[in-house]
Amino acid sequence: MKKLKKWLQYGAIALVPLLFFLNTWQSFRFASLRKEIRKIEMDQIESIEENKRRIIAISILNFPARIRSLAENALGLKRPSVDTYIEIRPSSGGKNTDG
Repeated sequence: MKKLKKWLQYGAIALVPLLFFLNTWQSFRFASLRKEIRKIEMDQIESIEENKRRIIAISILNFPARIRSLAENALGLKRPSVDTYIEIRPSSGGKNTDG
């Protein structure tokens, strides 16, 4: 009985530094994860801002007046006259099929 009591005391004494070490290790992991989360949040904010800039650039590039200007000035294209248009209409009979 005395031996068991003695071993329990030794176990309790050994447990204190072990728990202290585990607490320190857990604190280190927590700080490390918090730092990683901050970095990921900053990356996310940067990505959102980059997406906003790209959306603005796309809307500017898709502006009809700009496209018309590029077609006429840079590519030398001209609007076709009314008699040049070819109108294609689907046949009115039967099902609409692709081929």
